[in-house]
Amino acid sequence: MLVSLHVTHASAGGIGHLNEILPWIEGGIDGILDGSDVIDEYVVIRTCNRLEAYVATEDNHGARLLLEKAMRKTIPYDGRNFWYILQDDDCIRHLFSVVCGMDSLIVGEDQIQHQIRDAFMRARETGHVGKILYALFNNAIIVGKRVRTETDLNKGAVSVGYAAIELAEKEIGTLDGKSIAIVGAGDMAGVIAKNLVGKGPETVFVTNRTFERALELAKELDGMAVKMDRLVDMVARSDVVLVATSATHDVITLDVVVSAMCQRPEKPLLIIDVSLPVNTSEKVTSIDNVKLFTMASLDAIAAENVARRKGEISRAERIIRQEMARIEDERKTREANAVIREYSMECERIRREEAERAKCAIGDSSCDKVIEDMSHSIVKMISAEFIKNLRKAAIDGDRETCEAAAKLLGIRLSEQYDVSRNKAQKTQED
Repeated sequence: MLVSLHVTHASAGGIGHLNEILPWIEGGIDGILDGSDVIDEYVVIRTCNRLEAYVATEDNHGARLLLEKAMRKTIPYDGRNFWYILQDDDCIRHLFSVVCGMDSLIVGEDQIQHQIRDAFMRARETGHVGKILYALFNNAIIVGKRVRTETDLNKGAVSVGYAAIELAEKEIGTLDGKSIAIVGAGDMAGVIAKNLVGKGPETVFVTNRTFERALELAKELDGMAVKMDRLVDMVARSDVVLVATSATHDVITLDVVVSAMCQRPEKPLLIIDVSLPVNTSEKVTSIDNVKLFTMASLDAIAAENVARRKGEISRAERIIRQEMARIEDERKTREANAVIREYSMECERIRREEAERAKCAIGDSSCDKVIEDMSHSIVKMISAEFIKNLRKAAIDGDRETCEAAAKLLGIRLSEQYDVSRNKAQKTQED
């Protein structure tokens, strides 16, 4: 009973296109989900590589239509779909892949699990998570931990911050003795700073809209905090400018770079902007000796990263298959166990009443134990074959037998995780 919407760097055709699409969606997705009668629970995940919404619903078809209609209404249509929608097992499998870092631009990147956990916690705090998504996201976090513990998928430097530093080294060589400027002091800037350790830059400047945050990050790097009104001077003194802010406008403008380059016209300037949306004006590339790279420029590094981690990806996929199989086995046996539990309770009620009636009829308390033992034995022998066959039917995926047993006993099966029935209904509708 799960449906998920995905707008990612892959579905959008690259980070550049994703950057263009997300502003259309981000403002309205929560309102669309929160105001719908067909959505029972939802969690929205926003990162630099994706926007995804996971919903629990009693009406998969209705939820899918709602999401498709919202996307077509929100995103300017040019003949392409920049999103895709998954259901049930496919939805679960995708979330497991995402939380492991297998669907990230930089495969194995180590920030996504924290981002998913944060999104999950925010949704819980706002009352949008119930028992279905609580179980789903807890399972996903467990899978993420298994992959990080049992494989080397995220070992070494695997983050957008690392890719930015690697790109800088490819462009200008060693960073030893260079002057580096970091614009921003949030999570991404912190990751960039972490990957600067050991690179030997002569000076690291840090600036941020909130100067206190710049001071904190500069202290970690043994660098220098700079106020935003000194941005031109900072850029003029830097070999590399790394931009990672959450602003929705250009922070590194054409005027800033023109003014900075006037102070060092012959000295090259490399700007790497990993913000989403990009916070550097594209016009800066018209200036001599200035190079600009954005998230879209990290594709080559991402491809190399995938090639290096091919074996670890296979190990992670094996863990995901194991977890999916475990969930499926639990789902299969859950219904059988519900029937067995109700059946056993009813048998025990009848056994207890009849045993008490027999004790009263005999009127000799010395026989009570014999009656108790005999009644337990009779119930056990009568129930054994029924319970054995019902559990076997569940393991074999024979849901019809479970349904028939439940119907005969007057038991209503829970549909909380009834993925198979939903799939069958959808197939009939299609």
